[in-house]
Amino acid sequence: MGSVPNIPMTEVGRRATTTLYENGRVWQWTPRAPGGKPSDPRDFAGYASWFTTSGSTISVVGHGEVPQEVRANASTVVDLQGQVVLPGLHDSHIHLYHMGEVAHYVDLRGTSSFADLAARVVAHASKFPLADWLVGFGWEQDKLSVPARYPTRADLDAIPVNRPIYLWRACFHIAVVNSKALDVAGLDTSPHPTWAQCGGGGVVDLDCEGIPTGILRESAVNLVQRCILETSDAVRTQYLQLGLQTCLEFGLTGVQTNDAHCLPLYHALQASNQLPLRVYMTPDHNEIDPHHHGCLDVGGPFQHDLITVDRVKLFADGSLGAETAALRQPYRDSTNQGILVHTNDDMVAKIRIAHDAGYRVEIHAIGDRAAAQVLAAMAQVPGIDRPLLTHCQILGPDLLETMAALGVVANIQPSFVVTDATFASKRLPPSLLPYSYCWQKMIDAGIVCAGGSDAPIETSNPFQGMYDAMHRTAPLDDPLECLSFPHALQLYTLNSALIRDMDAQTVALHRARF
Repeated sequence: MGSVPNIPMTEVGRRATTTLYENGRVWQWTPRAPGGKPSDPRDFAGYASWFTTSGSTISVVGHGEVPQEVRANASTVVDLQGQVVLPGLHDSHIHLYHMGEVAHYVDLRGTSSFADLAARVVAHASKFPLADWLVGFGWEQDKLSVPARYPTRADLDAIPVNRPIYLWRACFHIAVVNSKALDVAGLDTSPHPTWAQCGGGGVVDLDCEGIPTGILRESAVNLVQRCILETSDAVRTQYLQLGLQTCLEFGLTGVQTNDAHCLPLYHALQASNQLPLRVYMTPDHNEIDPHHHGCLDVGGPFQHDLITVDRVKLFADGSLGAETAALRQPYRDSTNQGILVHTNDDMVAKIRIAHDAGYRVEIHAIGDRAAAQVLAAMAQVPGIDRPLLTHCQILGPDLLETMAALGVVANIQPSFVVTDATFASKRLPPSLLPYSYCWQKMIDAGIVCAGGSDAPIETSNPFQGMYDAMHRTAPLDDPLECLSFPHALQLYTLNSALIRDMDAQTVALHRARF
């Protein structure tokens, strides 16, 4: 339950630490049927009118008049004045650090032409004359031009600023850089440079003469991104605080966040009582892999007050908008099938490393080929516990069956339906659309679906996510895939708790006992 601002409180005694909330409309779920599955949809069972809390626990929920013995036990009474009280809202996939970081970038969301993009970079350069780099995010090739041409190094070189430029696509899976950025990174622009063979799932785009175009895909972005990483813990902490505050203002009470190398910062925030909501931190797999040079030895899974760490993050492919999501058949009018970040054997090995260290896994897989690889790898690790397939935007009936059999949780982002609808039919073969963003088919197959935003890619407002799950957008607007409000709310409450192995009391307002 989120806080209710500007509501008068009345002190009625100091005999206990119980708080009574009355005169409200308190959401109630229908109970799960005997023998029902965690994935079963739950419906609205009406409103209770009051409840009590003891510390951070909801202790009693009731209808009608508050019994005298309950009122007598309460040390504080809150008059809800008829307001609706919903279960605690959680975002199951978010990037708090990046939410704060991008607030300092050139905002390229909605850019409608290359001239518009250039103008925004120039304006940002004028506003921040001392910035060493001009970093931006949010461009989409489909909006920059009718033929959906990617921006290039030449486009950025023509912008009248004498600084290195690094611009993320909206999905953060592709970046375009100018010549000065390559030069600062020590990367030459001769034909077929050796650095362009970066491997590891990364691709450097070359023109017909083998010269880098400035487009870096997937892990190839690290060739330049390493030059712009923030090193000040004070600044990095500010980024986290900005992300946390934004989530708090949207009514979130918990976040499941992917923030590489940020765990010490979260510990420091909690130690100074500056952590305003529950944080379920997901480190990068490399942070726990002893074979990786970036291993930080974060220790095993743990829960301490508001911080929990019990899973690690892996990537299987890229994004649909960047045409790097791995598909089982080529993209429309193309021979491109996207990018698999790991080989089949490497994927199995990485899942085993996490499992042996006591961690669960959360694996980014957007395309059906990536999902198939991940599911096959999961099946080779006995005892794997509630693994998460994050995004899982393009699937198939065989993959739904396997997900259900393995107990895989679908970590979905309903707002992607709206964003990706602008280009899904351009990218995907028509035969794939019926099993793209198929939330209701997943639920019907017995798969637990939890809702997240992937902010800053989408807004972290959970009500926008619920709205998009209910209404969708053409050509992905199959009415059979639209969820009701209770089922959309379930994505961000009950189901979000299930994937964290939490007691339902953390997010659910229990059925009335009076």
